[in-house]
Amino acid sequence: MGALAIKNVTKSFGDTDILKGINIDIDAGQFLILVGPSGCGKSTLMNIIAGLEGPTSGEVHIGDRVVNNVAPKDRDIAMVFQSYALYPTMNVRQNIAFGLETRKVPKAEQDEIIARVAKMLQIEHLLGRKPSELSGGQRQRVAMGRALARNPKLFLFDEPLSNLDAKLRVEMRAEIKQLHQRLKTTIVYVTHDQIEAMTLGDRIAVMKDGVIQQFGSPQEIYDSPANLFVAGFIGSPSMNFIPCHIAEQGGVLGVALQGEGEPVFFALPERLNVQGRVGQAVILGLRPEQFDQADAGGVACRIRITEPTGPDTMLLSQLNGRDIIARVHPRHAPAAGELCSLVPDLRKAVLFDPETQTRIG
Repeated sequence: MGALAIKNVTKSFGDTDILKGINIDIDAGQFLILVGPSGCGKSTLMNIIAGLEGPTSGEVHIGDRVVNNVAPKDRDIAMVFQSYALYPTMNVRQNIAFGLETRKVPKAEQDEIIARVAKMLQIEHLLGRKPSELSGGQRQRVAMGRALARNPKLFLFDEPLSNLDAKLRVEMRAEIKQLHQRLKTTIVYVTHDQIEAMTLGDRIAVMKDGVIQQFGSPQEIYDSPANLFVAGFIGSPSMNFIPCHIAEQGGVLGVALQGEGEPVFFALPERLNVQGRVGQAVILGLRPEQFDQADAGGVACRIRITEPTGPDTMLLSQLNGRDIIARVHPRHAPAAGELCSLVPDLRKAVLFDPETQTRIG
């Protein structure tokens, strides 16, 4: 197993800066997710780690060595691509064995490795088939098997599930997580899907415009997003952003929220550190699940749309003139057009500065 350290890595194409000083450090055996919208630089960073591209400046460390000038084949890595990249004229056994043969692994050892990998991925019955005879999920398993046969220091996954349908994506996600728990090898995984990021990663680097906006555990990023971009990108449905002003009532600091009726004052927890901000504009961030229905004490909201999902129902309404989504129990969900009393749970609320868009407190 090997750790990965990326130190002040930049990448430019002509006058265009793609990566702008990337710093990441993960321990051996950790699962790192690079997540962000298209064009944020995550795949470029993956290619630099793999050695398919060189950085303009900075260093990439795999284990205890700098690999900037090390060829991809000598970095002790294995990569799984979005497009599977299987050899169409070879069967599954030959595809998995190809890398072993090029490294002149003895035939008996090859057979042992192929059998172990095939059993792990449950593709023993597919070893004689060609890629054209496989489903998308089976091809992805074969691509993973070819990487697993290498037993490298570092696995690189470049959006490996994006070509699969929704149900198969969920199944393969669980398999990748189980593989990591079993093998304990360091993994770097690129995706634009924040659900994959939250469910798979030990550490997540959220990227935008070639800059890491936040680096931390999934729960840290979900509970304490560094800025409006991270808060809006991570979470499904995304966080609600409600414009407010810090107010004081009876010596208590809080915010007023208004739906259909009169504004209702809600005290803010001390951890948000809004001392000295009375009268200042802020953006209140609330996750959809941070609302409760109540007979009294809440904000009267007119429900515009209801979206049943099975275990929950999403209510689309407005607070302070902004659309919000509240996640409620389906048995008590009001119908579209009805009034509903919503109580925000501010214990996990976050505040953002409207000008800098960074988290307050």
